[in-house]
Amino acid sequence: MFKLSAVCFIVSVIIFISTPLPAQEEDKTSEVFTLGEVVVTANKETVNLATTVTEVTKEDIKAQGAQTVAEALDQIPGVDVHVGGKGQFFVNIRGFDQEDVKVLIDGVPAHEAYYGTLDLSLIPVDAVSKISIVKGASSVLYGANAMGGVINIITKKGGKEPVTEFTTSFGDYNTRNYIFNHGAQAGKFNYWLTYGYRESDGFRLSDDFDEDSNRVGEDSDYNEDGGRRDLSDYIKRTVNAKVGFEPDNDTKIYLSFDYHNNERGCPTEYNRYWAFSKWDQWHINLVGEKRFNELLTIKVRGFYVDHDDTLTDVSWDEEHTTGKKWFEKSEYNDFSAGGEMQARFDFGSLSLLKAGFNYIKDNHKQKDFLDDDCAGVQKGWDQPGWQPEEEYEADTYTFALEDEIKATDRLSFVLGVSYDYFEPKKAHDQPTPDNMDAINPQGGVVFYLNDDTTLHASVGKKTRFPQLKELYSEYAGGNPDLDPQEAVCYEVGAEHYFAEFFKCSISCFYNDIDDMINKEKRDGESIYVNIGQARMQGIETALEMNMSDRFSVGTNYTYLSTADKENNDRELEGRPRHRLNFDLRYRFHFGLCANLQTSYTQRQFEYDDRNNETRKYQDFFLVNAGISQNLGSLWGVDSRLFARVSNLTDKDYDEGQPMPGRNFLAGLTLIY
Repeated sequence: MFKLSAVCFIVSVIIFISTPLPAQEEDKTSEVFTLGEVVVTANKETVNLATTVTEVTKEDIKAQGAQTVAEALDQIPGVDVHVGGKGQFFVNIRGFDQEDVKVLIDGVPAHEAYYGTLDLSLIPVDAVSKISIVKGASSVLYGANAMGGVINIITKKGGKEPVTEFTTSFGDYNTRNYIFNHGAQAGKFNYWLTYGYRESDGFRLSDDFDEDSNRVGEDSDYNEDGGRRDLSDYIKRTVNAKVGFEPDNDTKIYLSFDYHNNERGCPTEYNRYWAFSKWDQWHINLVGEKRFNELLTIKVRGFYVDHDDTLTDVSWDEEHTTGKKWFEKSEYNDFSAGGEMQARFDFGSLSLLKAGFNYIKDNHKQKDFLDDDCAGVQKGWDQPGWQPEEEYEADTYTFALEDEIKATDRLSFVLGVSYDYFEPKKAHDQPTPDNMDAINPQGGVVFYLNDDTTLHASVGKKTRFPQLKELYSEYAGGNPDLDPQEAVCYEVGAEHYFAEFFKCSISCFYNDIDDMINKEKRDGESIYVNIGQARMQGIETALEMNMSDRFSVGTNYTYLSTADKENNDRELEGRPRHRLNFDLRYRFHFGLCANLQTSYTQRQFEYDDRNNETRKYQDFFLVNAGISQNLGSLWGVDSRLFARVSNLTDKDYDEGQPMPGRNFLAGLTLIY
């Protein structure tokens, strides 16, 4: 507690010696698809004010030069973007892994059914209007498995003025991007269409990369010799389409389609060399909302998500392959289907009562092709060729009730409870686990101290059911005897405007986790187990200052302390203790915009179960910068040149994998 108090003092000092985040030029070419939100953050409902909600706007994405959702999230307080075992980009939120975080695209769960996660580097920002990040005791209306929070990626919809936009950009190692956007409104209908094509031979490592490093060099499990990162190439194709019908102010019906077709290498470790020759994910989403009268509004959503991928072993010679070969080819065919229904009862100044129901079916099918070199064949477990198809399935239900009560003009409460139910249906040739359920209550309070200061507090119990992989995976250590992971999340915070242009916020959080699901070595095998108790606590603070119409500054800092109570309070793996971000933007009178983002990450560990070793990651400081120049309008076409450099100082660092050195991107946008 003393350390936490000390950090609070340090943060308070930072507040008075530093400055804050950006004023943006308003983009009127598209609108936010509000029906893609489960709880509309723009409404400033009590449930959002009682915890921490951060939004990344399309202006933020443009200023940061972000190309993917993973890059767009990199400057958010409490959020740490890291690399997974196959080169995927995942996020931690306040120490919670992405398995504990609910990722949505327009309100639709966007995970792979087997893993329960989504590689955020494979989701470009071409059609993204904003990204909402909800931390702490998020609304019970989001449903189960939102223990660590919610990330909702909201796409664009057609605005009142028609727009056609084309962007092309080029970078290192034959990196090239082509993005087309078009949207319009026609009477009571509106529509939006995005097509994106991105291709690259990969990214370069730092000139300071040490190929002799025992950790990531040629003699390590990565077998990396510098220059272009092996297997970092990709092709990404994206289609986003949406059509809406709004016959009156009280009725909205939208049909949307989101499709991602990718091929990419997997820069992984343990001397395994894989590539996704196919990674396809698409969803279709039908949602409607009807406001019947001043009292009652109903929203109904139905969706289907399909995921297919093929992972192929691409080892090129025996010298590069010393680890066991699991398969020659592995094919996944997943789908998720379900829906939600919400009823909102607005009792005016008394309360806003919301009732919700969520349902999702997750189904996974998998088959592997083994050749004579695969471990299973060599040990006599399997015959060469295609193995029998495995199928796993589970249903998840949530019934939720939430009430926002306005006690006075300055004091509001939110009370909620959900009943979550998990029903495993198919387990291939393994015993089907028993059904699991949980009751999750939560509450929050918001107090307006004065016109400039808001105080909030919240507490809530959250449950995360085991993923299909954690229950059943033969290779990854599945365990059908797992219990649900539970957490009680506490938060207190404040927001204060020192002036109209200068805002600061601070939140202190404490998460107490029971039956945490983690992988450990038991009887010589690594399997998923419930490790018992863990805790994660810390502080987030953010400052935002619009110095003028042209100049804005922002900074945020996160302190995170974690402990595995079953292992002598050992720090949890891959969670940085300190993370500090800085964002500076300036727009010159002649149309040139310049921006600079920096981040500092300090103190995080990983544990090598094979050698029973603990390794501390190196601390690192990164700098990204970009410029853009408006060229004006010619024959009705507006144009903008832009350039971006990431890792400006060419810092050599790794986060479980060798990370990119200095890389460039430059391009042109035409808007008609």
